[in-house]
Amino acid sequence: MNKSLTYILDKKKRPIWLRAFRQWQRRSPQLAPLSDAVHQCASCGEEYQGNYCPRCGQSNQVGRFSFKKALLLFLDVWGMGNRSMFRSLRDLMLRPGYLIRDYIGGMQSAYFPPFKMFFILAALALLVEHGCSMTSKDSGANLVYGQVVAEQVDVDDEVATSKELSNPEDSMTVKVHGKEMESKMYQRGYKFARFMASLWKKNPAIFAFISLMLFSWPLYFFLRRSPTIPDLRFSEFVVALTYTANTYSIFSIAGTLLNSLILAILAVIMVFVALKQFSGYSKTRLLGYITLTLIISFAVLIAIFGLAIFIAYKIG
Repeated sequence: MNKSLTYILDKKKRPIWLRAFRQWQRRSPQLAPLSDAVHQCASCGEEYQGNYCPRCGQSNQVGRFSFKKALLLFLDVWGMGNRSMFRSLRDLMLRPGYLIRDYIGGMQSAYFPPFKMFFILAALALLVEHGCSMTSKDSGANLVYGQVVAEQVDVDDEVATSKELSNPEDSMTVKVHGKEMESKMYQRGYKFARFMASLWKKNPAIFAFISLMLFSWPLYFFLRRSPTIPDLRFSEFVVALTYTANTYSIFSIAGTLLNSLILAILAVIMVFVALKQFSGYSKTRLLGYITLTLIISFAVLIAIFGLAIFIAYKIG
């Protein structure tokens, strides 16, 4: 049996494994030591010491072709053939906040670029949504991805439309008593909620990114003086949110692919984990900041919708 699994299953040894795991989480990636041997580049013929040719940049470990190398070359066509992609996926699942701190701190060559990864995950989400699920689409996990919400929205639309067509006097009454503004506000909010529910189901990567961007300004206000990065810039915060959205996408796509409700719930939990590791705040304090962020964001959205509809109502 694997040694790590033995420590996890043993109650007495489990704390030792947890301490080692937390130490590993905080440890930045270690680069391979430089080779002292003299190599001759197979590409340009340059003799050099080290891991890469200083003239053309080719690795000293080119070697003959293997299945592993062929797979990496195939993935490289899609921008995923380098080692940093696999390290980034692993770290986003196990240590997302620490990865963000490493990347913002300057270790950018060690990880896959956040925006490039976002678009790859968005494309993968579309591929999974269009028929790559490994189990039935009718399982309970689809509740999390918004299928029931979208279906209920369609039913409500049909009912509302039939009522409006069959009883036009109700529509006229709303206009006469000055309730058209309220009705339009409800319709705009309803359409926006329907759009987000549909996006949640069809492309969790884009949903996560849009949701985090909607809450970015108030959340940045609370995290801009965090213990780990006391002088955080907003541009750096956007990078952090993009990586956080990527973390959500990885678990959410896996949940869709396997129809796993646990993975779907874990995707939401990992957003909190990423922000906690990144900011360095305690769980209670961060939870309070997130709650305040949600309240402020929804209040601002309602105010913007109300103001826009009020202006349109007055002009009209």
